[in-house]
Amino acid sequence: MTAFTAATGKQVWQIPAPPDAPLYGTAVSPLVEQGLVIVHVGGHDLGALTAFDTDTGRVVWSWNGDGPSYASPLVTDLHGTRQVITLSQEHVVGVSVSTGELLWQRPFSTGFTQNVIDPVIVDDMVIVAGFQEPTSAFRVVTDQGRWTTEDVWANGDVPLYMTNSVVIDELLFGLSHRNSGQYFLLDVSTGRTMWNSAGRQAENAAIVNAGGTLVILEDDAELVVGQATMAGFEETRRYEVADTATWAQPAVSGNRVFVKDRSTVTLWTLD
Repeated sequence: MTAFTAATGKQVWQIPAPPDAPLYGTAVSPLVEQGLVIVHVGGHDLGALTAFDTDTGRVVWSWNGDGPSYASPLVTDLHGTRQVITLSQEHVVGVSVSTGELLWQRPFSTGFTQNVIDPVIVDDMVIVAGFQEPTSAFRVVTDQGRWTTEDVWANGDVPLYMTNSVVIDELLFGLSHRNSGQYFLLDVSTGRTMWNSAGRQAENAAIVNAGGTLVILEDDAELVVGQATMAGFEETRRYEVADTATWAQPAVSGNRVFVKDRSTVTLWTLD
């Protein structure tokens, strides 16, 4: 992991790679929070969820209670405590941002593919999903300093493989691997399926909620723009944005969309 000066690209610090790389490479996006950069490092059964000082790369804290997953950490305030929520190899965990102390954990494992999908946080509710597992929600509660979790809902009709979902208004929008790639909308409060697309949409899609507009980069280099409502997803336009596969998350800034294919980063602008 390397830090660079944004203005010049000069390297500021670098942490050497661990001796044992993750089985399928690294998919975690580092989380920057309160002067820390937080990432799960190391390979199978090794490494730790680690917070590095953003200025120096010094390790501030680490939690090594479980091996890494391929999901990225998120941060939120729950019951007055700022905490990192992420998937480890076999759990969903919440740890203190400031100290790395484990606050709560909940078993969760998809076995064959390990944990890949980023959690989604809605108020005090956490939504998790994985390959051949129900998309489910639980609530994080605390009582006199003791943290626990409570089941809210589970939907077995929309398991997720590699595509992360997004919340737009009161809906969860994503791409299930069912039917060779099927978009869906769930009611986030009940977990009820509101809409399913036809199958064979994409093997993978990177989805961005850009101010209420959904920008979806499918793995075959098609960029789809549209709106989600209770009635379904309404496609506005579809663009071909690369000549090779597009698996990386697009970056949206105003009317600019940055797209990474196998070897190139391209800037597109939308009217």
